[in-house]
Amino acid sequence: MTTTKYIITGIALLFGLNSQAQTPQIKFMAPGVYPEGVTFNSKNNLFYVSSVTTGTIGTVDMQGNYKTVYTDPSLKSTYGLKLDPKRNLLWACVSDGNYSQYSDSSTYKKMGRLIAIDIATGKKVQDINLAKQFKGQHFINDMAFDAMGNIYVTDSYLPVVYKVDQSGKASVFAKNDLFDSIDIGLNGIAFNPQGFLIVNNNSQGALYKIDLKNPKNVTRVKIKTLFPGADGMLVGTSGSLILVQNKSVDKVHQLISTDNWQTAEVQGSTSAEDRFQQPSTGTMVNGQVYVLNSKMNELADPTKHPSKEFSIQLVQFRPAK
Repeated sequence: MTTTKYIITGIALLFGLNSQAQTPQIKFMAPGVYPEGVTFNSKNNLFYVSSVTTGTIGTVDMQGNYKTVYTDPSLKSTYGLKLDPKRNLLWACVSDGNYSQYSDSSTYKKMGRLIAIDIATGKKVQDINLAKQFKGQHFINDMAFDAMGNIYVTDSYLPVVYKVDQSGKASVFAKNDLFDSIDIGLNGIAFNPQGFLIVNNNSQGALYKIDLKNPKNVTRVKIKTLFPGADGMLVGTSGSLILVQNKSVDKVHQLISTDNWQTAEVQGSTSAEDRFQQPSTGTMVNGQVYVLNSKMNELADPTKHPSKEFSIQLVQFRPAK
C-alpha cells in the first residue's frame, strides 16, 4: 500500500509539473526580421509571417524552417496578415509606423496600404492605398474578413475602420470618437457571424462592437477586465474571442459572451509559465490556437542585440479564477 501510494503521488507531481511547463514552440531563425503578423495555410501546412523591420513576408513550416517568399523595400513594414483561401490570396497590412529599415520622411506615419499576394505565383496582385481615404497619420495594423469576403482594416493612428469590398474598392466604414487614443489606438479586429465586428483599442485596453448594418452603432463591450496592450484577435471555438495582450503582460485570453457581446467575461488565459515574448497575433491550426512571439519590445531598447530566433507558440488556456 505504501509503495502504491508513493507511485501515485509521484505521477501526480509529474503531471502537475508538466501542466505548468511552457507550451510547445515552433522556433525559427530569421535574424532581425521581427515578425508581427501570422496566418496559417492548411493547404500547404505553412505559416506566413510579416516583418516590421524589413517589410518582407516569409513562411515557416512545422519543423521551423523559415523562407522569405516576398520582398519589396517599398513596403517599409508589414503587419497583420490574413489568408483568403477561396481566391488563394495572402493579404498584408503595410505601413511605415515605426522600426522599418527603409523608413523615410515621405512615408513615415503617412503610408497606409493593403496588398494581396497570389500564393501560387508569389506575385503582388492588388495594392490598395487606404491613406487617401482619411487625412492624418496612418498605421494600418490588422484586418478581418466577413462572410462575403469584404475586408475591414484598422488604423492605429486614427479612430477609423476601413472597408475594402470584393472588387477592391476602399472606403471609411466606421469613424467614432470612442476609438480615439493618444498613442496606439485601434489594433485587433474580428468578425462575428451574428453581424458585427469586435475591435480593440491597444492603449485603452477596451473592446468595441460595430454593427455591420449600421456602423454608426458602436458600443463598448462591458467587461470587468481591461487589456492594455491588446493586439491581435481571432474567433475561437464555440463563438469565443481570442485576444493577444502584450506590453509586459504577455498573455492570451479567451473571452465569452452570453448576450451577443453587450457584455463579456474572461473564460481562460495562458499562464506566466508559458513565457510569451511580446506576443502579437494568432492563427488557428487544426482547431488549436498558435501565437507569434514578436519580441518587438526589443526594438525600443537600444541595449538589446537584434534577435536571430523567433517562435510560434501553442496556446493552452487555463480556467479564469
